[in-house]
Amino acid sequence: MKFLPPLPRKPPRNSRRRGFFLFLGILLCGASSLGRDSRAHFFPKLQRGESLEYEVHGRLDRIVKTESRISSMRGPQQLQGDLSARILLGIQEFRSRKHQPWVAAQTQLLPAAGALPVPTSAKPLNITFDILSTGQLGGVTGLDALSPEQRLLWQFWVARFAFGWTLPPQGMKPGEKWKYDDPELDTSLIAELVWQREITYARDDKCPVLPAETCAVFLTQSTLKQKSSTKDSTPEDFRLHDLKTSGTARGQNQVITYVSRKTGLVLRATEDVQQSMDVTVMKTDGTNGVHYAVDATSHLETLFVPQPAALTNPPASNLPPAL
Repeated sequence: MKFLPPLPRKPPRNSRRRGFFLFLGILLCGASSLGRDSRAHFFPKLQRGESLEYEVHGRLDRIVKTESRISSMRGPQQLQGDLSARILLGIQEFRSRKHQPWVAAQTQLLPAAGALPVPTSAKPLNITFDILSTGQLGGVTGLDALSPEQRLLWQFWVARFAFGWTLPPQGMKPGEKWKYDDPELDTSLIAELVWQREITYARDDKCPVLPAETCAVFLTQSTLKQKSSTKDSTPEDFRLHDLKTSGTARGQNQVITYVSRKTGLVLRATEDVQQSMDVTVMKTDGTNGVHYAVDATSHLETLFVPQPAALTNPPASNLPPAL
């Protein structure tokens, strides 16, 4: 007598339902984790013809000690005091393609609120510039008209305004870090100086200027490294003039930046700097040597002003065709 195998039992209806809900739960968990893993870009959302206003304040102490038998050679200048300015920004052109925006703009440098009035005969200090898709500045004009203090304020501000370009192209999420090397482009007595930077996306928080908005808070730690020899640190410009430099340069910078998650604009940034340089400049034959010992500290801050101010007579844009 043959026994037939038992027929397979159908799972209870509530069992199949549990399996369905388990599958749905896996999908929902996956979607939730994808949402948490999403990264954001922090380029400012700009429009042609838009006007913005910032204030910049700070304190600079640059102490220079010089030992020399001659007085004709020009070196680092001593600067000390409180600094402040208003910066009016006009956007002449803004283009973005695959998270690679390009900006053409003009700024006017004006006294900060409460500062001494500028004589009516003084011309506006206009600086035009581009922020290229690579994040580098291009087409800069007007810097030669600025004093060393004004140049310092403007360079600090434009570096903070262009902060989004320094972040990784794939974006960032809270808790992530980003490291890169940034060559020192300003004229220096020491060749081959590089800033080693580490940016940390610390958290999201209320914006300091517009508390109704949420800001991404970034911490940037930078260390100045010298790749040239301490015995021969001569920049190419000095070498072309039969000069030789030798010495060391060191530096530490810390920047805290608040970026609006809504507009991508930097609403507040502070920078604390400590730098030193010990360098000797002489003729290539070893004569006419000058020794400089420089110690500099600074604290700078820029704040977005919610009420924009229009630029006066922005120049016509001379730009390449749209992408």
